Amino acid sequence: TEAEVQALELLTKYTTIPVPKVLAYSSDRNNEYGVEWILMARLPGKNMSIVCKVQELSFNAKKSIMRDLADYVAQMHFRIPRFNRIGAFRIDGEIGTDLNQLGPWSTYEQFVRDRVQADAITLNKDPVFAPIKDSMLDAIHQFDKLRFSSLINLPFVFSHGDLDIQNILISTDDLESPRITGIVDWEWAGSFPCSEEYFTSYQYFLQDDNNDNVRIFFFEELEKRNVLTPRTIERFSLLEKFNRLVTNIALWDLTDLINSAHPLVKKKLDNSLSTVQAVILELEDELK
Repeated sequence: TEAEVQALELLTKYTTIPVPKVLAYSSDRNNEYGVEWILMARLPGKNMSIVCKVQELSFNAKKSIMRDLADYVAQMHFRIPRFNRIGAFRIDGEIGTDLNQLGPWSTYEQFVRDRVQADAITLNKDPVFAPIKDSMLDAIHQFDKLRFSSLINLPFVFSHGDLDIQNILISTDDLESPRITGIVDWEWAGSFPCSEEYFTSYQYFLQDDNNDNVRIFFFEELEKRNVLTPRTIERFSLLEKFNRLVTNIALWDLTDLINSAHPLVKKKLDNSLSTVQAVILELEDELK
């Protein structure tokens, strides 16, 4: 809760991004409701994910939205003062742990290795991973031998952490040229390597199977504003491999499941192990 409140405060202070106004909040779970909460003012517009379910937006409509989005991403990157650490925002203005209670980190290497070790702990304690645990831990041991600290030099920028159409509000009075009227759900916001948002955000614009031009246009709009993209981030293919590694060791959607022998669960476990083993081989080859 405090991380989201602080993120919204920074956004309001330094940018023109349409974000909810915080009216009141509590980060104490011992309150009368038993949960943390934030009361915010309502923003105009409709949720973009709901609009897209009703009708397919034209390329011109998507371009209008992407121009706005690129403007707002640039504001996050360049107007908000940068931090020299990776992590979520604390109410005192410093960088603290993320929602998984990991961090903060001073380097990209720490950022990757700590998450791998956290996944190793999950492998050991969650029985659903028992069928692949030993093989996965062997793969992690191989990863631990790799050295890459001198290869990665990324700026840490203000990132939303989950900036996709489910968290974007748009105007609907003219669906040929809609505008972004609000961006919501800032609980994952923080100071992160600039590469991370291409793994956690923008998926609607990056994975348009019907139109490669959407992704190209989005990158062009970002690059016009000096925002680094997968086309301009140094060694992005290496960073993508690290992301595939971290996100496949202990699949979050399988945690707390009981029956690892269920065919669907078994298939996901086998696929995740195969992915991690393949990525380790790719990393060993690239980091020679």
